[in-house]
Parts: sequence; structure tokens; C-alpha cells
Amino acid sequence: MGGRKRRSGMPAWGTQRPSHRTTESGQALLELALVTPMLVLLVMAIFQFAFVLETQIGLENAVREAGRRVAAAKPQTPPVWTGSGSLQEWTQQQLCGDLVPPCDGGLLPENVQAFDGTRLWADPPSVTFCSYPVQTASGIATEYRVQVDVTYGHPLFFAPMGFATDAIDGTPNGKWDLSVSAQMRLEKIDPSVSGFTDPGQCP
Repeated sequence: MGGRKRRSGMPAWGTQRPSHRTTESGQALLELALVTPMLVLLVMAIFQFAFVLETQIGLENAVREAGRRVAAAKPQTPPVWTGSGSLQEWTQQQLCGDLVPPCDGGLLPENVQAFDGTRLWADPPSVTFCSYPVQTASGIATEYRVQVDVTYGHPLFFAPMGFATDAIDGTPNGKWDLSVSAQMRLEKIDPSVSGFTDPGQCP
């Protein structure tokens, strides 16, 4: 009759929304892509730091042992501080085995794993002697000490870390520069012997 015709509902085939599961999966992949490089860098930094710490400990052990040896050694009379046949050369030989670069023997290679003498800043390492006053019950006395210094350029296994290590050690050379130093009082120095010369005042 004259009534209105009812329109049948047509399904909207092109307006389906993506499933919630698909959206979450895509978001997780994006987050993984962003986080993975940082995780890789963190793992590499941990490995690098472990090797550097091991080398640092080895350098400290070698330098302290060299200082102890010369501190307890009986020098020639009078002691010769520097030059040929001196206490300085004797201590350097304890560290490197001999005085000819590269350093490939002695305490440094024995204590530092994968040690490379060509990475030393100074070869043979720096060994200096000096005197300093001390207060005793009978007045002022003069004591003598040795200082051993070693700086070693540790290699980097992950080149992008170079900018960070250079910022830490202050030297733009793409290495992790490790510096160690030890001071020991010389126990067997007799300044009363004929011909004795003072090595110079400690700074």
C-alpha cells in the first residue's frame, strides 16, 4: 500500500578496522628496532670495560712490584741515579726485560694480558728519584724515594666508543689511555758514603 519501504542494511565491506593484535605487534617491532642498537652498544661497553679493568689492574701490579724491588735493592756505592748502569735503568729492566723497545719482557708482559709494548707512551717507562725531608725524634732527616709511571693506550674493540674514551682520558687518539703510578721509599740509601749526590728535591 502507501507505506514507506524499509531499506535493507548493506554491510560496509571496506570499513573494517585493523585488529588490536596487529597494532600491538607492529608497535612491538618498532620498539625493538629502536632499543636493539642501544642494547648492543651497552653489551659492547660492558665487555670493553672488563678488558680495560683487567689491564689497569695488571699495570698497577707491575708498577708497584717494580717500585718494591728497587726500594729494597742494595745500590752500588755511591748510588747512580740515572744514566748507564743506574738505578733508573735497573728498574726499567725490571719492567720491560731490557732497555730496547718495544717492551716485551719483565713485569709488564707478565702482569698484563695481551700486552703490546708499542702501546706504551714512553718506552722504557719513566722512573725518577728524589729526596724529601721528614720529621724524626732527633730532628729533620732526608729520605729518598722512587716514582714509576706508565701510560698505556688500550685498544678499542668497538670503534664508535672512541669518542667516549677520548672524552674520558682527554686525548683524541681513539684509544683508552690508562695511566698508573707508584711511589716507594728507598730503604737502603746511605747519603754518608763518599761521592754521594742527591737526586734532587721531590716536587
